[in-house]
Amino acid sequence: MLVLVLIVILINILLPYLITEEKPDYSQFKKEIADFEASQQKAKKEELREKHSNSKENKKFAIKLHPFPFDPNGLPVKKWEELGLTDKQIAVIKNYEKKGGQFCKKEDLARIYTISDEEYKILKPYIRIENLSETEIIEPENTIAIQPFPFDPNRLEKKEWLKMGLREKLVNTILKYRDKGGRFYKKDDLKNIYGMKPEEFTILKPFIEIERDTAVFLYTHKHDSVIVEINSADTLDLQQLKGIGPSFASRIVKYREMLGGYCSKEQLLEVYGMDSSRYYMIKDNISVNPNSIKRIDINSATIKQLIKHPYIEYYTAKSIVKFRNKIGKYTNVSELKDSSVVYEELYGKIVPYLIVK
Repeated sequence: MLVLVLIVILINILLPYLITEEKPDYSQFKKEIADFEASQQKAKKEELREKHSNSKENKKFAIKLHPFPFDPNGLPVKKWEELGLTDKQIAVIKNYEKKGGQFCKKEDLARIYTISDEEYKILKPYIRIENLSETEIIEPENTIAIQPFPFDPNRLEKKEWLKMGLREKLVNTILKYRDKGGRFYKKDDLKNIYGMKPEEFTILKPFIEIERDTAVFLYTHKHDSVIVEINSADTLDLQQLKGIGPSFASRIVKYREMLGGYCSKEQLLEVYGMDSSRYYMIKDNISVNPNSIKRIDINSATIKQLIKHPYIEYYTAKSIVKFRNKIGKYTNVSELKDSSVVYEELYGKIVPYLIVK
């Protein structure tokens, strides 16, 4: 009996070692799960990185640009700078305009090669282009054969240009260039007109006869000793200055009216077409009387009245009025510095034109 009991005990002790149970192998399955989780983590990180990168890129352009409602046609260099464009971008735009180019629709600005897609997307909502006539926008499909005759491109009228067989859009571009003060001093100047095809210029060139420009002749005979006060001068007074003809004189007076008067000579550089060489030619022959400046009462002016001034954009005007409504009434122009969009540089520009009554 004792022997049987011992045998049963030994069997119970040794049985687990005698019977081997085959266990399933989960290692491959666990590896696949780990790989899947790793790929999911990697995809999630890539997505976050891309979002961060795009956000960073958009933020970079948003900081660089300071958009406000604008018409790209004829926009002064200073305004392009205020928008946040670089000197290179502005130079390309101005060269495009100099050759007669114009922006007929918003998308035309996107075709300026120095402006990126991201920058255009930021600027697009702020572009305001005045309606242009149909003849200025639509390009005739068929080009009439050119039949030139001797002509002076500085004097030829529209009907005569068309009579030679030039495209109407090209003729309109030439006339606009002249209306903005542009002149043809040599034959090759006509070649630089935007839209002028090389083959068209080749046909026209032998017939170009540019007469001696009396304005250029008079320019060399103007008095160096003349002093013109630019806040009271009329267009005839301004034409006494070297390099200032009827067109430039009209622009100076027109910009003076928009400003409410000049407070410094340097503001002439903001006049459309005025470059530094022309300015330095006349700066010693001009004076400025800032006492004749017309000032805007910021306690009564509306947004519509404020945005008529070249230095005050819509959002600035809105901020001025909104802040006025908040405080009740301005007691001093310097309180504008507390407005959310009137930064120090802008304040320095607009303060001579503002008053509190």
